[in-house]
Amino acid sequence: MSKEEQSPAQGKDFSKVSPESRWVEIQRKTFTNWINEQLSVSGRAIQDIEKDFCDGVNLVALVESLQFKKIGKVIPNPTGRIQMIQNVALACKAIVEDNIRLVNIGNDDIVNGNGKLILGLIWHLIVRYQISSRKTKVPPKKLMMNWFQLILPELEISNFTSDWRTGIPLHALIDYLRPGTSPKWRELHSKDSVENCKSAMLLAKEHLNIPRVISPEDFASEALDELSAMTYLSYFVRSESPGYYDTLNWVCKQLRTTQITNLTTDWNDGYNLCSIVTSLGGTIPNWPDLDKDDKKKNLQLAIDAGKKMGVDPVLTATEMEDPNIDHLSVMAYLNRFRYAKPVKSDNEKLTIQGDFDNHLTGVQTHFKLITEDKDVQKELTKVSIKGPKGAVNCSVSWKDRFAECRFTPMDPGSYTLTVSYNNTPLAVCPINFSVKADLSKVKLKTQSSSCMVGSTNEIEVASEAEVEDVLIECCSPNDEVRSLTTLYDNGVFSANFRPKSVGLWIVHVFCQGEEVSSSPISFDVYDPQKAWLSGPQKGIVGEEVVFTVNFSEAGIGEIEAAVRNVGKEIECEVNDTEYSGVKTIEFVPQNSGMYFVYSKFNNTEITGSPKSIDVLDPGQILVTGEGLTRGLKGKECQFQVNLGDLEGNIHVVVENEGKEVDTSWREAGSSTYVFTYLPSRAGTFKITVTWDDRAVPGSPFYAKITDRSRVTLITDLTELTDENGHLALVCGEETRLLYDISAAGPGRLTAAVLSPKGKLKVDVRKPKKEEVEIAFTASVEGDHYIHVYWSDVPLDTSPILAYCPGPILPVDHTKVVIEGKGKEKARALVPAEFIINGKSAGPGTPRVLLKGVKKDVTVDVCPMKYDRYRCTYSAPNPGAYVLYVYWSEQLVPKCPYKITATSKGASGKVKVTGQGLKGGYVGQELHLDIDTTEAGLGEIKVSCFGELREARCDIFDQHNGTYKVHFYPKEACRHRLEITYDHEHVPGSPFKIPIGEPPDPRKVRVYGPGIQNGLIQTFESKFLVETAGAGAGQLAVRIRGPRGAFKVNIQREEENDRTVLCSYDPEEPGIYVVSVKWSGRHVRGSPFCVNLFESQAELDNFNGDKKGFFVEKTKANLQWRAEI
Repeated sequence: MSKEEQSPAQGKDFSKVSPESRWVEIQRKTFTNWINEQLSVSGRAIQDIEKDFCDGVNLVALVESLQFKKIGKVIPNPTGRIQMIQNVALACKAIVEDNIRLVNIGNDDIVNGNGKLILGLIWHLIVRYQISSRKTKVPPKKLMMNWFQLILPELEISNFTSDWRTGIPLHALIDYLRPGTSPKWRELHSKDSVENCKSAMLLAKEHLNIPRVISPEDFASEALDELSAMTYLSYFVRSESPGYYDTLNWVCKQLRTTQITNLTTDWNDGYNLCSIVTSLGGTIPNWPDLDKDDKKKNLQLAIDAGKKMGVDPVLTATEMEDPNIDHLSVMAYLNRFRYAKPVKSDNEKLTIQGDFDNHLTGVQTHFKLITEDKDVQKELTKVSIKGPKGAVNCSVSWKDRFAECRFTPMDPGSYTLTVSYNNTPLAVCPINFSVKADLSKVKLKTQSSSCMVGSTNEIEVASEAEVEDVLIECCSPNDEVRSLTTLYDNGVFSANFRPKSVGLWIVHVFCQGEEVSSSPISFDVYDPQKAWLSGPQKGIVGEEVVFTVNFSEAGIGEIEAAVRNVGKEIECEVNDTEYSGVKTIEFVPQNSGMYFVYSKFNNTEITGSPKSIDVLDPGQILVTGEGLTRGLKGKECQFQVNLGDLEGNIHVVVENEGKEVDTSWREAGSSTYVFTYLPSRAGTFKITVTWDDRAVPGSPFYAKITDRSRVTLITDLTELTDENGHLALVCGEETRLLYDISAAGPGRLTAAVLSPKGKLKVDVRKPKKEEVEIAFTASVEGDHYIHVYWSDVPLDTSPILAYCPGPILPVDHTKVVIEGKGKEKARALVPAEFIINGKSAGPGTPRVLLKGVKKDVTVDVCPMKYDRYRCTYSAPNPGAYVLYVYWSEQLVPKCPYKITATSKGASGKVKVTGQGLKGGYVGQELHLDIDTTEAGLGEIKVSCFGELREARCDIFDQHNGTYKVHFYPKEACRHRLEITYDHEHVPGSPFKIPIGEPPDPRKVRVYGPGIQNGLIQTFESKFLVETAGAGAGQLAVRIRGPRGAFKVNIQREEENDRTVLCSYDPEEPGIYVVSVKWSGRHVRGSPFCVNLFESQAELDNFNGDKKGFFVEKTKANLQWRAEI
């Protein structure tokens, strides 16, 4: 803790101090911090005022630090009361000698630790050495308050306690002394008083080096006393404080000098004070020729001049002449000048307020004189008005701080007003103005209006008096002025006015050289022929139609509009535009057909009116089809566009993530088009359909393309399924399946669970953004089917088969059933198994014993789902065995079982045959035959594996020692076929089975002259069949001629060559049908119809009439034939 944060009552519990005594504790802490601030130069500090001054040592050190000198010899370690009194007496003597009067306190009071008297002594020291360095008649408290009130006028500070507690005045004071330090002090709230004080004291320490001799909590306390507050605030106004230099800097700036260096002795001769007075507009006699030696006179002159400026003195001239004058008195006095209102000069002491325009003869005119200074002497004010024929009488009537002045001019002409004060004309004088003759009896009867170009307009002027000189002039928009011929009849002057161009025409009427009161008048001249109507020729039902009326060169006027359709009036609006002279006629047609638009300008039809527009209805365009809203990745999506009766261009753009997708189309009728696109990825596809560059109703469409194959099950079902692959459900417990949908595209995952008693409630949750969890609870025994859908389409893995064993049953060993051949039969050294089925027996614990003639046999018991257990054993020898099964230590019914073990089968005598060993293609059913008649009793097992997937294998027992096997490969690769007999491979196992792609006749290409029309004499009957990429299959070529079937020669260079050369030998003209099949299905173009002719003319005639496939006889074709 720093010195300025140390508390003099550290360790005391102030919660027990009464509220009325709280201020004493605040004062005690504040004074202690102030003392420690002074003692810091000597390295000392006190904690308790009562105790730490008793021996006088610290008191002497305090006085020496305040007086900046040694005051005598002090006893550093007094051992008795006498020595303590000697030290205290030494300090008190020095205090008294420095003109500080000690009242009601003696040496004994300090030695005895009288806290109240010691606090009073400390306050006298603070006032003398901190606040006011010299004795003055004005209390320091009043001087401090006056200084703060002048610099902080907004806050209306009147005391040193409650007005400072909020901390806001501290912020305002700091921001005044260092502008920008706390610019937002006006936004502070008084409720945050402690925080305000704390932040203000931190700013004061950082920017003004003001020590924190009082804590923010105490400064904001309601118990704050004014002595504690003044102690802290005195740091802002003491000698060489921020406030001291602020006042000194203002003086130097005001006088534009750097010669003034203090606020004491530099002011004794009065010259600088007189300089301040004159700089602010005050008057000092004989300034600046003053006698600097006559200090008292100079001071008195400045004080008297200050009084006239509203600045009351703080001291007398005699007191200010004293070289030991207190700085605080000078600070307070100078600050009063700083915020005093400058004295006005004689030519600024009054201002004139009034209107000096448009004065008429015989009409009284008035104005005011406003005093701008409080010392204005009314008798020194003089008002003078001169007209064309001399002086004009003006009455002046004073009322408080202003005077009412009135005069009546009788003659037209120029006038001059002069107001002077103390024989000095005001700064705004003289004021020159003119007075006109009264033309109120001459009246212009015609009023301003609008008219059309070329129209005749009469101007009339009526006069109640005899007037001879009446002049009527018209001014064109081009500022050309022309006098009109005037006629007079019975007191009325008239003239005809005929404008020739668009714009504002001004008519002036003058009488005796003066313009009459109602002149000028104006005519807004317009020309309807210069306004025109324009707009589109076609419109759309339901869409706003906008026509434009351009009247920018037609003048000022009103636009009227009407729209008609089949004789009916259609509602329309006339609206302004951003361009001057241009308006729009807007309406929304609700029906198709021809519409007519009419427009008038100032009730006259304009150029181009009426205009016609043909309105079409794109609402009859129908866009339908599932491809607009949904689709599957990799499958073609289609939609239709029907134009109805409309003509125009249809344009379709399909986009996904900013990339355009290839789109094809075909006609499906005179006005119907089918559009097709193939989405290659999941996501939202934007489909924009426009008709003549206009979006059709509903466009753009958004199709959600999904990829249900990318919906993957996160939950691992390996440990949750039974031996049949069914999901094992626990009755009464919630089953949860979590799916990843991040790559499935837009869509929604839904599910339905079917139980033996109907649908179950399924909760669909989203634990994460791209994960969906389905949850349900099975409550009845039986099979359950879990159907999972993505965007209402079942997943490939749906439904998931599940089984629930029902509620948990009580343990009952009589319900246990032993299943399987292994409970009665086995073969030596061959694993045998049986099942302990306790599904209906409750959750019991099984125990199995298998006893043989020579020794017991170990039985492996493996738990299965639904309280079932798979038991496996291997009999070491042929013979008889006895099986005991216990369920929760109770022997189950029908036990013990007698098991007969026979000899193991001979796998080496098993024979495997069949076409399936040669291979096939994906999806084909392949067959095998297995003969075990010579191998004895045994168990046949067959499994087939590809690179990634296992192929399904079905075994059919013929019950005569032979078996038939059907297996179904799922991928194009070499498969591994394993056949075992009593767990040992049969001869040849594992077999390598080649599996190819399924046959695709669309990829078989047939080409060559043998399938083209020709002449029988020169016909080349050869053609090629290319089967590369068409998968595994069998090629069949059949040819039928005019008399029946034909022999076909088929050749290939190598056994595995996929290119086959075919040929045949036709002997007579006619039609030959060539059929090419791949695995029983026609290839592309088959059957081919070949026409052979005897003459070239017949061939040319046939080729000219035929429609369809045609091959030109080019040089390349002849060369190809030669190569074959």
